[in-house]
Amino acid sequence: MKHVTSSHPGASSEAPISRPNSVRSQLLLPFTAYFLMLASTSFIAGGIVHLGLGENTGFYITLAVVGVVCFTAGNYLQEYVIQKNKRGTGLGTFLLVSFVLSVGIGMMTGGIQHYLDNPLYSTVLIPVGLLLAVAAFAVREKLTLGRKVIQLTAGTLSLAALLFGGLGALAKVVATPAGHAHGAATETVPTPADTVSLPQASSEGVPEETVAPVPAVTPAMAPDAAAEEHDDGHDH
Repeated sequence: MKHVTSSHPGASSEAPISRPNSVRSQLLLPFTAYFLMLASTSFIAGGIVHLGLGENTGFYITLAVVGVVCFTAGNYLQEYVIQKNKRGTGLGTFLLVSFVLSVGIGMMTGGIQHYLDNPLYSTVLIPVGLLLAVAAFAVREKLTLGRKVIQLTAGTLSLAALLFGGLGALAKVVATPAGHAHGAATETVPTPADTVSLPQASSEGVPEETVAPVPAVTPAMAPDAAAEEHDDGHDH
């Protein structure tokens, strides 16, 4: 019996070769991408909202810019490094879409989180952020909906209008707090040196603590004068 062998040179190497899992590709890169995208949303939300509250403007502008950079970097790792740009999006379009998407999400989340701190400002942030986020996400995913694009646009605009009207009406009945929780001035405790004690009056109008008048003290007589007075009155 003859042993039949394949003439194909790669026939013997058809079995898949098992490779060890890469820590870099399966853990470090995905974790870094998700961390940057999630953390950046908090940075952007905090920066945009606190700008409307007028607190430390320079710091919160920097925080928002850092958030946009982190969001863009996380999306770049996810789209171009991990998934090898499967969508085929150009770099310029990617950067623009990432910027608009991050700002829109930050406006929505920040407006919701700090609505009670500034209701009127948040009333504008939330619906505008919704419009920006939906539009940027549709461009990012390259949605081809045909005629449904009109329905999507109309639905998004209607939802934004409802949010604007509802939040605006709610803002009229919500009492704005006196100060923001993060930036409110701390209450100073007066020191004993700063306080002035005043007499407290009782319910009858008489001070609780009265000081008795001090009787006048007559000067003591000198010993010599006392002796002369004694000698004048008695003979020894």
